[in-house]
Amino acid sequence: MNATKLTAQEQERENAKFSFSGATLYGINAVIGSGIFLLPQKIYKGLGPASLAVMLGTAILVILLAVCLAETAGYFNKNGGAFQYSKAAFGDFIGFNVGFLGWVVTGIAWSAMAAGFARLFIITFPAFTPYERLLSVTLIVLLSLMNIAGLKTSKIFTLTATVAKLIPIIAFAACALFFIKGGVDKGNFTPFLQLEPGTNVMTAIANTAVYIFYGFIGFETMSIVAGEMRNPEKNVPRAILGSISIVSVLYMLIIAGTIAMLGNQILQTNASVQDAFVAMIGPAGAWIVSIGALISIAGLNIGESIMVPRYGAAIADEGLLPKKIAETNAKNAPVVAILISGAFSIALLFSGKFEELATLSVVFRFFQYIPTALAAIKLRKMYPDKKVTFRVPFGPVIPVLAVVISILMIAGDNLMNFVWGAIGLVIASGLYFVFHGDKLHKSKTLPH
Repeated sequence: MNATKLTAQEQERENAKFSFSGATLYGINAVIGSGIFLLPQKIYKGLGPASLAVMLGTAILVILLAVCLAETAGYFNKNGGAFQYSKAAFGDFIGFNVGFLGWVVTGIAWSAMAAGFARLFIITFPAFTPYERLLSVTLIVLLSLMNIAGLKTSKIFTLTATVAKLIPIIAFAACALFFIKGGVDKGNFTPFLQLEPGTNVMTAIANTAVYIFYGFIGFETMSIVAGEMRNPEKNVPRAILGSISIVSVLYMLIIAGTIAMLGNQILQTNASVQDAFVAMIGPAGAWIVSIGALISIAGLNIGESIMVPRYGAAIADEGLLPKKIAETNAKNAPVVAILISGAFSIALLFSGKFEELATLSVVFRFFQYIPTALAAIKLRKMYPDKKVTFRVPFGPVIPVLAVVISILMIAGDNLMNFVWGAIGLVIASGLYFVFHGDKLHKSKTLPH
């Protein structure tokens, strides 16, 4: 779009959007949460220092999914992510199922992150223990109001929180570079493979890979808010691949640095990264990591507050949910979608099944990855002349591998996930018929 042809209001909205660097930071923020500070201890338990090799392998598997997302994102310039790709490739019915379930799952995830923020806050500041639920509800309300005020405000807070949480992470990673050799000399990386009693290598690798994979969950978030990025067809694919690459390097350095400083003492602490940082720089390390973890999960909540309502609004904007949900105010904020998303996430905080739903929301992300990978194959055939920023090499090989990996990850967590997935599809399909009767048709028009 030519900026000289924009009205003053349109130019203001365009300026409020994320640039390429901002989009990359948004992607990093969506992936790195407070869980990174628990990662070393959890993965070391199964394999010892050999977990580093599994980390590298898992990062490659994540990139297989990310490149499929990067290609499909290049066809679109608006919000919706997997919903848009599925709708264009396979029609309204499948698109609605993917989109509606995606909206629900991201709402559950936001609720989980809000609860996580409150818990981490009272660990850091115990005096607030009686107000744990109030803290999480207040966070969702405040972020929803900030979102209604417009993307510019939310963008500023997102980027600020991302930079703030990256400071201790990058500081730890940089220090790790100077301590890894010392850790090797002290024998903290030997023996390289350390299995738990009663386990075998393949089982340990599979369990560790599943856990590490969850540390990368969230990279698809950027495609859901593609419409809030400048030049999204070009910048979103680049930012997806850039953010995943940066996160992979940081994860590797954090785990290597923690092993270098603590060795198998990782298993005797509940705060391995804090303890490792204390060993590197002194007592200030523990406080830096604790505040970094709190800022980290706060940043995730801000990112979710932008993404979740825009997922629902994207479905409504395509006419598959009531149009009212997609209506925006003068600041281009989808107010009704924001209110629905916030209310849904708050309601889950009072649910007796909250923990189970939070776990399920992570697994259900794979039900977004599968149609995205399949859409990469289909859209390429539908639009062979379309020039995209990134195209997955080796034809359908990588998308097919991405589908297989997703299925294995779903099964590896719990086979009941397929049952819950089937139930979700039945509910979503029923809603489609409620809204659209028997109008099952396939959309062949690629949005511009």
